[in-house]
Parts: sequence; structure tokens; C-alpha cells
Amino acid sequence: MSNTIKLYSISELLEMNFYIPAYQRGYRWTEQQVKDLLSDIYSFALKDKSKKEFYCLQPIVVKEHNWERKNDEGIIKQIFGWEVVDGQQRLTTLKIILSYFIKSHLSGKPFKERYGKDIFTIDYETREDSKKFLNNITVGNDENIDFYHISQAYTTIGKWLKNKVEQEKIMLDDICDSILRTLVYNQKNQKSEGVVQVIWYELNESSNPNSSPIKTFIRINGGKISLTNSELIKALFLQERNFGEVNDLSRLRQLEIASDWDRIENMLQDDDFWWFLNKEENKIPARIEFVFDIIKSVAIKNDPEVLDRIKMTPAEIESRKKSNPTIEEVIGTDRYATFRYFSPKFEKQVDLETIKREWKIIKDYFQTFEEWYNNPIWYHYVGFLIYCGEEIVDIYNLHQKNNVTKKDITKAFKDKIKSRFDKLKWKENEETKEAKTDIKTYYLDLYFSDSNKPKIRELLLLYNLEHIVKQSINKTLIYKFPFKAFKEVINDKGNKISWDVEHIDSTKSNELTDKDSQITWLQTSKDDVEEIQKDEQLCARIDDFTKNKNSKESFEDINNEIIRIAGEVNDENTKEIKNNIGNLTLLDASTNRSYGNALFPTKRKIIIKKDMKGTFIPICTKNLFLKYFDLKGTLKSKWSIDDIKNYRTDITTTLVEFLPKKY
Repeated sequence: MSNTIKLYSISELLEMNFYIPAYQRGYRWTEQQVKDLLSDIYSFALKDKSKKEFYCLQPIVVKEHNWERKNDEGIIKQIFGWEVVDGQQRLTTLKIILSYFIKSHLSGKPFKERYGKDIFTIDYETREDSKKFLNNITVGNDENIDFYHISQAYTTIGKWLKNKVEQEKIMLDDICDSILRTLVYNQKNQKSEGVVQVIWYELNESSNPNSSPIKTFIRINGGKISLTNSELIKALFLQERNFGEVNDLSRLRQLEIASDWDRIENMLQDDDFWWFLNKEENKIPARIEFVFDIIKSVAIKNDPEVLDRIKMTPAEIESRKKSNPTIEEVIGTDRYATFRYFSPKFEKQVDLETIKREWKIIKDYFQTFEEWYNNPIWYHYVGFLIYCGEEIVDIYNLHQKNNVTKKDITKAFKDKIKSRFDKLKWKENEETKEAKTDIKTYYLDLYFSDSNKPKIRELLLLYNLEHIVKQSINKTLIYKFPFKAFKEVINDKGNKISWDVEHIDSTKSNELTDKDSQITWLQTSKDDVEEIQKDEQLCARIDDFTKNKNSKESFEDINNEIIRIAGEVNDENTKEIKNNIGNLTLLDASTNRSYGNALFPTKRKIIIKKDMKGTFIPICTKNLFLKYFDLKGTLKSKWSIDDIKNYRTDITTTLVEFLPKKY
């Protein structure tokens, strides 16, 4: 049999027998943890909630177990119950809370007489005294460490109740009744306070050797790793009771789901696929959980109740909640909300067709993601939207809404991208303006500034992506933009790599103030600019400054002469165009830091070296440094005003479908 998973109300745990094995430590919950649990249960009991809403504790991991129990008369009795692999601390705290209420609130009256069931029992493999103390707690007992922590928890409950009475002026009996009702009633006979439930995860060793109690305990407790949504959902799908009579068909269905599961997980473990779908790294142990999260989020987003309430007043919303809760209100928003979205589908016995149908939904979602990834156009458009912060839930809905033909889907993606640039403005070229001709030409009125950088970054990224898309359509280039390399990731040295908007030809004069930096800049410029090498007088001045400690040469004078020769004059006449989109590109921070305000040929040389070493350089950034926009073919070492104009024209021509009209 496979592992089993259910949602149990605390009332369903009453009268159960639990066994704490020797490999587990004793009770260690702090005062704050006890108060937090009481506060959460009490707040839930008082809140205005829907009929289906419940408060859920974290999983309790158990395994069937039989053991012997000796009573006070020494009579041994065989006990059937559950070995607690994880969740001992929560179970013990619940027992302490119930024990406190029996003594203080029920005045010692038997719990079963009041509520029809006894409290669950807890036996210990090696701590028999702890069992006896837990059944008859005395305050202030510190005979051993277990007694101390149990006694402290018991005292904390009394303090917490006293503070509630004093601070909120509520009768003690009312507070106790509210908490007790959430713990002793189930969903069938619940009171207005609602019910507390727990995720019940039942191990079966025969189905998986790695699920043995000790191994599971070490994984969960030793490594501080909680059960994940994916593990819980996997148990929902593969638990034996779903498949009825064991036969070839049921075994085949289980095998198909397990095989599909592994394939999906392996595909998501491919970083190229993962970073295409995600803007940031996600530390979830099993990446298939990402698919489950999306399914849940789409359901919440498309819930008619959620959509209706957008137009409702707060009072109307509260009134509506009671009779028509939204999906999110039912499943909650904590770490296990995704599991609780799926669990109701398996509350009753399901047949093979139901399992097949539910699993097909998961496969269909994943196959949509695969289709995006394998379609060279959709890959780049979806990847762009995700990078820009668009929710994958909205992209999925957009795909489904327009899922008639591939052309319809492509158009929907394009329209979504276009909407991100609908506020861009155009400016008429000075040349056509002065010529006063009927033919007018325009360029994007988009300039470098801190406020514009995010939009410029998006525009330049789309420019690179559309360049690839057009080539893939023409089948001249089969190439995918590597989103993994472009998004913030950690390189082999443990450093973050981030991409930003940088000037191609610097708009600043060189502001180097220390002599060493000045020497490095002059020597680099001398090596990289051919015209300087031909000017013997200038070379002699550079050598004098860099080699002679007593040189009277002025760095500023030499610097200005080099900039003039290199054609990188920065004055009022060039300031505007050098701040425009035609002089901007995407570069990673490390590359940019490596050249600072260097001359264009120096930057070009660095880019080429990095490209030869395999460093990722966006295709259009590489093209401009390779001088693709020098139509004359004569200025390999300069980034001229003509280059800027040609480059910005290519940007607008490439992106014409995504930009607003020019008039």
C-alpha cells in the first residue's frame, strides 16, 4: 500500500492511541509557541467565517503500530494505535490544553461525559514517567526536563486565559467554551466556532523503504524540512484506496501517474525551462509544486465569487461570505493551502476514471507550459511577460481565452506586450523638421533617467527577443534567448549577476582622480585607438605622464585630446542624442564595471573577449559592438552619431508591432 493522506478534525483524534518512539526527543515547546497556538485557535473561533472554513494545523506523520500497555494493577493490554513520526509537540500541547480545561473549566467532570469521547492517549517507548505526568500534571514540577516543559506549558495556558479575561473583559467560561468547541466538534456537528483540523499523513513502509519512520523522522526533524505540498498531493493521488481492487489496470494507472510525475519534475529541474517560467529562484524541494500552485491560483483568480466581490462593499462581502465562501476563504492562505485545494477531491472514495480526470488536469497545465517552451515565438513572448512581472496565472488565462488557433494565441500575447508600451511618445527627427518636407521621420522620445530605466530595460530586452523571433520565423536562426543567464542568478563564484541599461558611448567626461586610474586609462586608450598610435607627439605625452613621476603633463589636457581623436566629444550638442535610446544597451554589471567610462574601442575589445570566453552577451548588444550599424563600414573603432541614429532606427523598425502609432 502507498502512503495515505487525509484531513482529520481534532475531534476525530479523540480516543486514538499514540505512541512516541525512543528516537524522538521529549516535549520542548516554548511559552510563546503555546500562546501562539491558543491565540490562533481562539481568533479563528471568534472570526466571521463561512460554513466550510476551518483552521488547519501542520501535518502529523504517523504509522500503524501495536504495543503493550501496563495499567496500574500491572495488567498488560495490547494496544492498537499510531506511532508518531512527526507532530509529537503539537499533539502533546493539544493534550495539555484539553487536560487544563478538564481540571479548570469542567471542574474535573469526565471529558467523555460532557463531549461523548475521551481525550487521546500518548504512550512513550522509554519515558513511562512522562506519560504518567502528562495524565496528571502538577504545576512547578521540574523533576526532569520533560516534567518542566509540560508544567510550563500548563502554567502558560492559565496565564494566557487570565490575560484574555483582564484585557478583553470576557468571561473565562466563554473563552474556554469557544476553544473547546473548535477542538471537540467535527464538520458534521460543528458549532459557530468552526473546527480545527490536522493534515493526517499515514506512512506505509512496504510501499517505499525511504518512508520508514526513522528515515522520515530524520529527514523532517534532523534537516528541519517540513512535508511539502507536493508530497502531500502525491499521497492524495497514489494512495491505494483510490484504485479499488488491485489488478493490472489499477497498477498500470498508478504507474502512469508516477511516471508522469517524474517526467514533469525532471523537466522542471532543467534550469532553462525553470527560468523561462520564473522570474526568481524558488527554493521548493520539488519543483512540480509550482504546477500545483498555478492550478490553485488560476482557480482562485477565476472564482466567480472573487470576481463578483470586486464590485461589492465591505458589508456586502461579509454578508456573502457566510453563504458563498470563495475558494481562498475555504482553503486559507498558509503554506498548505495548495494541498487543501486538492484534498476535497479525495475526501470520498474515488474511482479510476476520477483519478484519470483529475490527473489529466495537471498534465494539461504542464503541457501548456511545455508548448510555450517549445514554440520559438511563444517562448520569447511568454518569457518576456514573466520577466516584466506579469503573473503566469494571467498569461495562462490569456492563452485559454484565445485558444482557437495558434495565430489567435500569438496575437493575444503580442497585444499584452504592446500594452506595456502604450504610453511611449514619438519625436520628429530634426532633419525632416528643418527640411519642411511632407515625409516625416520619427524616433522614440525615450531618454535615460532613473525613472525611465525599467521601461528602457524592457524595451531593449524585447528588441533582443524580437530579433531572435524574426530570425526563427525566417528559419535563419534556431536559437533561444537564455532567460536563466539574463535574470538575477548566482554565478560560479557565488556572486549575483544583474543586467542593466548602460550607455554605449559614455555621456561623461573621464572623472578619474587618482594617478593609478589615470595611468591605466591612458595606457588602455593608447593601445585601443589606432589614431593615437599614429600620433607620435601624443604618444610621447602619454608615455611621459605614465612613466615619469615628475611629469608636468596634465591628465585633463591629454584626456580631452584622446576623446577628440576618438570622436567621443561630450558637449551640449551631443548630450541629448547620447542620452536617447539609440545610445543605450543591456550589459551585465560585471562587464560594465570592467570598463566604466572607457572609450568605445576599449569597451568593444572587452565585449569581444568576453564573448570569445563564452560569457553571455545579448545578441543585439553584441551586434552593436561589432559595428553592425556602421553602414559606411569605415569606423570600426568609433561609435558615431550616425551609428546612434541607425541603431535607434533598427530598434523601432524591429519593434514596430509593439509600439504606439507615431501620430
